[in-house]
Amino acid sequence: MASAPGRPFLVPKPDPDAPAPTAELCAALLRRVSTKPEPDADALPAPTQTTPLTPELCATLRRELEPSPDDHADFAHSLRLAQRRLDAISASLSTPPQPSPPSPPPPPPPPAPRSASLSSTPPPPPPAPRSADPARASSSTARASAKGKKRARGTAGPEMVRATVTAEADHLEVRTLVRRARLTFEAVRGIYHRGGRMRADMTALSTMLSQGLCLYRDVRIVGPIPGVFVGDVFSYRAELIVVGLHNQTQAGIGFIPANLVSEGHPVATSIVSSGGYLDDHDNGEVLIYTGSGGRPRHGVEHNTDQEFERGNLALAYSHKYGVEVRVIRCHDCDTSPSAKLYVYDGLYKVDSITYGPGKSGHEVCKFKLVRIPGQAPLGSKIWRSARDLTNMLDSNIRPRGYVTRDLSKGKEVIRVPVFNNVDRDMSPLGFEYIARPDFPAPPVLPRTARRLKCCQYATASCGGTSSSGSCACVRKNGGGGPAYNADGTLVRGRPVVYECGAQCGCPASCSNRVTQRGMQHRLEVFRSRQTDWGVRALDLIQPGAFVCEFSGDVVTVDDDSHHEGNAAGASTEWGGIVDPRKFPARWREWGDASAATLPDDAEEPPRFAHLAGPRPRYVLDVSRRRNFAPYISHSSAPNVFVQLVLRGDDNESYPRLMLFAMDTIPPLRELSIDYGIGP
Repeated sequence: MASAPGRPFLVPKPDPDAPAPTAELCAALLRRVSTKPEPDADALPAPTQTTPLTPELCATLRRELEPSPDDHADFAHSLRLAQRRLDAISASLSTPPQPSPPSPPPPPPPPAPRSASLSSTPPPPPPAPRSADPARASSSTARASAKGKKRARGTAGPEMVRATVTAEADHLEVRTLVRRARLTFEAVRGIYHRGGRMRADMTALSTMLSQGLCLYRDVRIVGPIPGVFVGDVFSYRAELIVVGLHNQTQAGIGFIPANLVSEGHPVATSIVSSGGYLDDHDNGEVLIYTGSGGRPRHGVEHNTDQEFERGNLALAYSHKYGVEVRVIRCHDCDTSPSAKLYVYDGLYKVDSITYGPGKSGHEVCKFKLVRIPGQAPLGSKIWRSARDLTNMLDSNIRPRGYVTRDLSKGKEVIRVPVFNNVDRDMSPLGFEYIARPDFPAPPVLPRTARRLKCCQYATASCGGTSSSGSCACVRKNGGGGPAYNADGTLVRGRPVVYECGAQCGCPASCSNRVTQRGMQHRLEVFRSRQTDWGVRALDLIQPGAFVCEFSGDVVTVDDDSHHEGNAAGASTEWGGIVDPRKFPARWREWGDASAATLPDDAEEPPRFAHLAGPRPRYVLDVSRRRNFAPYISHSSAPNVFVQLVLRGDDNESYPRLMLFAMDTIPPLRELSIDYGIGP
């Protein structure tokens, strides 16, 4: 079937684990076609006497598999698939056989000499990869669960496959799929976390797996994952499984089991390198990875020899077959909610394997992985560059290419440097910097009315579960608990977030005053050949974190026709006008767990699903005065979204334009907003 125009060309696969009609026929066919070794066998088994497989025998078997009109539809479909396989085997038998290289032996067991090395012959051609449909790969688990069958992860089959996207326009679509899966995970995890669940991340993963919400669940997928970029970062290991980068919850080596590979050998597809072994060595482009096993849980030194089994054996066969491996590096990170950060660094080839005594004295499997050229820069190396850069800026050193160390001239809590190594353009310095808009003052309320507002006599934060019910500002947020988590991240998007204001009695540290504390993350304005001027992060920004406020001169408008000709977008395109009414409602996507079915005891759902929120009656004129926010670029798959915020007694016609992170944003990653101007 031809693919629809503008859609990814995805090659469909037959159901590879269709059952044979009878156990006897299945066993007879397997005995005649091939004899597979056990995945952990030390050597190939000796050849056995088999009945020659001929086209006539295939034809006989095909007739035996002819469906009956009374057969169940699923059973008849399985029989027809088995017939197709027999047709393919018969066709190959009719073709003159071509000489083929001998099958490579599996890695030998630990040799007697303690410093022996595994010699490598030129690898035979790997099994021809097929293309995997992301939708099929992500939904196969759900279909199996619905039928009540227990089966391996994803769809079993005799060949490795690749998930590919051929059309350039479709890269945006698969990126959006990945972003939505991560948004769902974060929303479900947040609900479980606020409900007091231990390991809310693993509970969220279990929920998504059981409901078919994870992507690329076919464990046979090798190579890159569409929609996941080199340099993407993840706060939880469970997220790696959600997007299909890794298929193990604890083990460091993800692999295809031997029974799903036609050669009968396991093949590694991904590794998570945490540097937790004494014999690990990593310089970025070359990684010496120590195999798994041989040490106690949470230990560093080995207390027994490693063996070529499971993941170690799979990595050895990745070397034999020349199959590339996805590499994810794990780093300690104080600003991550899990204290760990997982950075996807791209594809590597297993260059060589050694087996010998390690630093602890026990035998270890060591794999030399070399990064494949032509990929995006290493995410881990970018992290180190950003750290060195911020250290220089903190030391009042202006690195080469920086126009100024602080565009705001002290008006922001954190400096905003400007970088340009492209040309001599210094236009950001030509505007007066205004950190926040000057909105019209709210109407003065009677003294008695002010006493009744919010928490006039409160002495503690309004965001806690004990006090949120008595805080009028929190109650105006539509139910579902406080607007912010304890760490200051936004719980979910809303038509408008009501924060405590000047007339409220809670302190400045109140958890319902997040945006009033100003910027908390390092950002810089930079010059780019692709996007003119842009804004990028200099440190890690967690999803849901407050980024900054859109600022400029407030111009009151009385009708929708005003500035109708100026579409929101880059400053060179919309004539210096930012219209709050033209931003798409991306806030609906943040914290939205509606894709998942959660237990009845989950937190109260919000009550603003059908509310439009306040209608802003102003636009921002940034042609003369502005902050750095107007330099943020447009994207149809943004990592930042606009959230309207009101404080206390603010006039509801003048909600503030606050920006919150939609993704985990690593250092030196450009920020982007959907301005509503198309792709």
